[in-house]
Amino acid sequence: MTNYFINTEFPKFKLAGLVIIFSIISLTTIAQTPSEVREFKNRAIEHMQAGRYGEAIDLLNKYISTNAREAEGYNLRAICYENRSQYQNAVLDFRRAIALEPQNQEYRNNLNRVITVWYEQLRKKIEGHHREIAIDPNNPFNYLEIGKSYRWMEMWPEAELWYDEYLLRDNNASPDEIIRYTEILAKTGSILKGERILREFVGRYPDDWRLWSRFGYFLLWLAKYNEARQAFETALGFKPFFKEAQDGLDIAKSEAYVTQEDPRSFERVYPIDRFYSILRRNPSDDNTRFQLVEELIKEERVEEAYQQLQRLAARHQGEEKFEELWLYVTNYRDENYRTKVEEFRARLENNPNDLQALKNLAQYHEYLQEYDEALQVLDNYFALNPDETDQGVRYQYARINAWARYFDRAISIMDGLLADYPNNLDYQLFRAQLSIWTSQDIHLAREYLENVLSASPNNVDALIAMGSLMLVDNDFEAAQSYADRAREVDPNNNEVIKLEQNIEFQKLRYEEELLFRILNEGRELVLEGDCEGALPYYEDYLRQAEPNNIILKEYGDVLFCAGRLEEAKDAYDQAASSGYYYEALLQRAKVAYALDDTSGAISRFKELVVEEPYEFEPRLYLGDSYAKAKLFDNARAQYDSLLVWDDLDSTEIAMIELRKGYLPVTGLAAIFETFPNYIGLAPQASFYSDNLSFKFWTIGARMELGFTYWLTFGVSYFKTQMNANAASLNEDVISTYNFIGDKTFTTFKGHLYLRFIDNVTIGAGFGKVNVDGFETRDESDAFINFEKKDTIALNFQYLNTDAALVLYSPYLIDNRLYTTYYRIGGYYNHRNGFHFSGYFSYLTVTDGNEGNDLQLRIGRKFLPEVIAGYEYFYSNYKYDADYYYSPNNFESHSLFVDSWLEKKKHLEIKLGGKIGFVPASNFLLLAANLDINYRIAERLTMQARLNLGSTSRDNASYKYIQGQISAYWTIY
Repeated sequence: MTNYFINTEFPKFKLAGLVIIFSIISLTTIAQTPSEVREFKNRAIEHMQAGRYGEAIDLLNKYISTNAREAEGYNLRAICYENRSQYQNAVLDFRRAIALEPQNQEYRNNLNRVITVWYEQLRKKIEGHHREIAIDPNNPFNYLEIGKSYRWMEMWPEAELWYDEYLLRDNNASPDEIIRYTEILAKTGSILKGERILREFVGRYPDDWRLWSRFGYFLLWLAKYNEARQAFETALGFKPFFKEAQDGLDIAKSEAYVTQEDPRSFERVYPIDRFYSILRRNPSDDNTRFQLVEELIKEERVEEAYQQLQRLAARHQGEEKFEELWLYVTNYRDENYRTKVEEFRARLENNPNDLQALKNLAQYHEYLQEYDEALQVLDNYFALNPDETDQGVRYQYARINAWARYFDRAISIMDGLLADYPNNLDYQLFRAQLSIWTSQDIHLAREYLENVLSASPNNVDALIAMGSLMLVDNDFEAAQSYADRAREVDPNNNEVIKLEQNIEFQKLRYEEELLFRILNEGRELVLEGDCEGALPYYEDYLRQAEPNNIILKEYGDVLFCAGRLEEAKDAYDQAASSGYYYEALLQRAKVAYALDDTSGAISRFKELVVEEPYEFEPRLYLGDSYAKAKLFDNARAQYDSLLVWDDLDSTEIAMIELRKGYLPVTGLAAIFETFPNYIGLAPQASFYSDNLSFKFWTIGARMELGFTYWLTFGVSYFKTQMNANAASLNEDVISTYNFIGDKTFTTFKGHLYLRFIDNVTIGAGFGKVNVDGFETRDESDAFINFEKKDTIALNFQYLNTDAALVLYSPYLIDNRLYTTYYRIGGYYNHRNGFHFSGYFSYLTVTDGNEGNDLQLRIGRKFLPEVIAGYEYFYSNYKYDADYYYSPNNFESHSLFVDSWLEKKKHLEIKLGGKIGFVPASNFLLLAANLDINYRIAERLTMQARLNLGSTSRDNASYKYIQGQISAYWTIY
């Protein structure tokens, strides 16, 4: 930083020239108008809408810098951070927006939304570290991360607890972590505890001014005023401008001024160069370092002198020579820093485009570690001068963004600088460091560091960065070699010490990760169902890892899954050997149950019920164990005791009811207890009409009464009305008997249903059919149905009844013939999309005729809900009867399609149709159908079907329409 204004007087012509230049700049500089400022926000919103949140943040930074009191800018930037998953920054910006507009509900909703998402992630992070602790309870890293997560969630007592656990396991906690810890202790009011911790760590890190300042506050809160004053003074001895410590002492001090970074050409810098050269060869030469400090003071390079004194402090603090130099430098800084800040701020306010004033002001803020203030003035300048090309201020802008932890912005600026100055090694080094700090563009960092070390093999910063880069590759030997080289160059460098500590930590962590990777490979095989294949991985892990009850229990679970029950039993015993472990003991009891050791299972589950009276599983499995031991009354009593619990969910209730249903019915008491299993009502109505004037209506209902889960009785009543117009019929046929053309059929039957096997229902019915003017006859039916919905179905049907109810002929209305009908059918949907279905039926009629129908379909799923294919139909009867349709060798070929318009859990709608050809009559066949299945409520479903078509009968056109609607209501 230049020093033209110290002990130097400009020649008059230079001063006049400077005035002219400033005048020209002032005249040519045009301040940004409000419309230009608004444009930043508008362009940012456009980037947000396009998903370019990084670019939007850059524009909003400029907008906020000129509208710092407008809440909307912070709100928009927070939304950008939210979409980039930078939730901590998002929360900070939303809170800034709310602070400016406390009544804005939108901002509060946004904040709550982000907190919900962020806190959920933190909870998952906590769960993950809990799992890591289960594997290695001695790793302090996991306790620290849990404590930090609770700190971010502002759950201070929990954060304190986990930081305590962390400190028990890590004797080398960094000052940063102690600072965070004391913030938590201040929130929880643990002042004495904080004072004790800080007293210990200021002893460990005696040159950390932050710890001394924090120690001072805890002493103040305990009314130890003399000690507190000493602590604050110690902090200020290291950092005279440290505002936190100044506030503690309640003293307003000015801060110092540092001379230029680059010396003037006419100053005597040769001794300084010589001393620096000596120290590069021998960093431990303190005498030379003292001489360097004295020369730097002479040349007013005070900041460099201050830095060198900081390095001497550890070994020479308290010595007269050191204290004299320290006092001079710190006083010099105290007298000038704030003055220069105000001076350059005033200059910049007078001329916002004064580049030199900007550089100086930002530099002083940087010295004071006031990075936000430095960033503010730089943001304002670049908002006014977005095309600034000065490489010095651009590099300064990148550095301060990095110190303020805006790494993305720093990377963007450095990429622009390297595009303009690709061979600048300082830029390459800093860009590489940014990549390492953010774990981005690692290949680029490697390339840049190799360039720097090739040109300057002893560059300590580059050696440290390359060592850190080697840790990314887990190449610990290479990392250590770079650390050794850096130590040779500068053995007292704190960053070298940190790198060596990090290498040791990363080594241990890598070994743990390798071990954990073995366990994860086993877990992945378990998830894939290969429990046997997973066992070697678990055994390898357990051989290398320290004993862990949780992993032993998990190992037992895998053995259990693999069917190795005796070994699983031993694993559970080992897991529970060091103390009561509910989960392991529960699994141990389940093993006994699986080994058919019913007495052992009963005993173990009883013990668990005593230990854990409010746990569901031990009681459920105790009932199962009773059932397996054929102690059915005990099992039923156990299940019943669970059913009175108030907090059971529907799944648990279903599990209990299912088990009770499997218990055999023994004695009248058990029957009465489970009776009725259910009561159902199934109303139904249907109709049929054709172009021969034949009409057919049926209405009725079936009532079902479930005695047990597998046994149901029912009763049904149906009334059928048939009629036809004689004028539309064959006069030669109806003249052979007394044709009336209108009859009512009444059917009353009893039913029996059995459900012994899942997906299989067996049923039978027997009753009477009554027709006006005719003798009452018997009717019987039976069926077997097997179906796995949408995959496979097979059914068999038998029916013996009046032929008019089966053959749908107007000539049978007043003729009493009887038929016996058999039918077998089904469908199969293959996983590759092929569909097969069909049926075969055979019937006999009391007039001596008999016949069969055959339908075969093969199709394929062409869309997710569309099946199309080919249908073949064949019908053949013994002879052609006068009273009903009975063709000889009738066949048709058709193309069909079925499409599901809706296919949801509560509603299915299927539309189907076909078009075909009847070769014998050279006739076109058409048909369409609509099926609806609707679950109206939990206990009520409705089905409907509509068919219509046109085909050929006796070489003439035959058209029909048929409909049916039914419902099923589970009353109880």
